Amino acid sequence: MAIKDKKIETFLEELSSKSPTPGGGAVAALTGAMAASLVEMVLSITKDEELKTKNLGKIRKLRGELLKLADEDVAAFDEVMVAYKSRSLARIKKALVYATDVPAKTRSLSQEVENLAGEVVKQGNKNALSDARTAVLLARAAQASAEENITINKQALKKL
Repeated sequence: MAIKDKKIETFLEELSSKSPTPGGGAVAALTGAMAASLVEMVLSITKDEELKTKNLGKIRKLRGELLKLADEDVAAFDEVMVAYKSRSLARIKKALVYATDVPAKTRSLSQEVENLAGEVVKQGNKNALSDARTAVLLARAAQASAEENITINKQALKKL
């Protein structure tokens, strides 16, 4: 079942289990999606129609892409585990490259969310300023978390 279709409690139970997935990469993508959701909420209650028109479609698309990346990250890491069991160097390398590419996408999209959140901080509904600022912080956390996954997978690639 896709992460987006799970109850929050079910996801948190899976996250806290002994299973390596879902893990930090999925959480990074979900954090980026949550940041996007906050930006969307603030935009929705903002009176500046130009700001809304310019950004609502973008932020909805980013949220959807980040949500998909949460599942893609799980699939990528699961492939790494299968690859190591196969002991095929080529397969391991390919899996690690994929497991590096997914959080790189998360990092990039979360940067876009941060940029839009920054605009909303400046121009959005001031009654929701804390929500817009929270979106900035979450987007930064998503980027930093994704970077951790990129780093560890690149280190694993160097050891091959």
